[in-house]
Amino acid sequence: MINLKKISRTFTIPSGDIEAVKNVNLKIKKGEFIIISGPSGAGKTTLLNMASGIDFPSLGEVLISGNSISKFSKNNLNKLRRKTIGMVFQSHALMPLLSAYENVELPLRILGISGKERKNKTEEILEILGLKYRMSHRPYELSGGERQRVSVARALVRKPEILIADEPTSQLDSVNTEIVFEQIRDICKTFNTTVVLATHDQRMKKFGDKLFNMRSGELSENEDS
Repeated sequence: MINLKKISRTFTIPSGDIEAVKNVNLKIKKGEFIIISGPSGAGKTTLLNMASGIDFPSLGEVLISGNSISKFSKNNLNKLRRKTIGMVFQSHALMPLLSAYENVELPLRILGISGKERKNKTEEILEILGLKYRMSHRPYELSGGERQRVSVARALVRKPEILIADEPTSQLDSVNTEIVFEQIRDICKTFNTTVVLATHDQRMKKFGDKLFNMRSGELSENEDS
């Protein structure tokens, strides 16, 4: 599904080069739930950005379903990301003037999906995530946990093949963190979605099929996973 082949990412700043990701190899099968754990600044976000096509490696190759994304035109890469990849970020990034329902429905509108199908898909994912009775509320009327679950719903409403989640629970307490992780795991097993999730919270490693540790740009598999 996702194959990262010897990828590195170097950023050039006035004081010199910074190697944020160093020679990472990672092969992820369809339907696997991969957790990448590590402290802030370890390179997790940079790695996820390359895995999702937001950024490109300085060296190496990223393949999705056997296709090298470096060979995609900008238009085709945007299509791939809209149809195949769902994203959840540290901040929920919801539209403040839209309701929970409208925020989740938005990706379907962009794809040109018909009104009835949009309604069915949006209500289905909101109900699965326990937000059925909160769908008319705007983000400021929701709790932090609810806002992040709306963000997850928005990412999954298209039933993408891949979900990339970058510290999706970093701003939540331990109870809501556990809820969000459980729901991501259960929904993605139902949809057979491939998940790559970065977190600094070691307690959440129990939810993944495989756990990797990232330190100073280097990735290693946890022996216990």
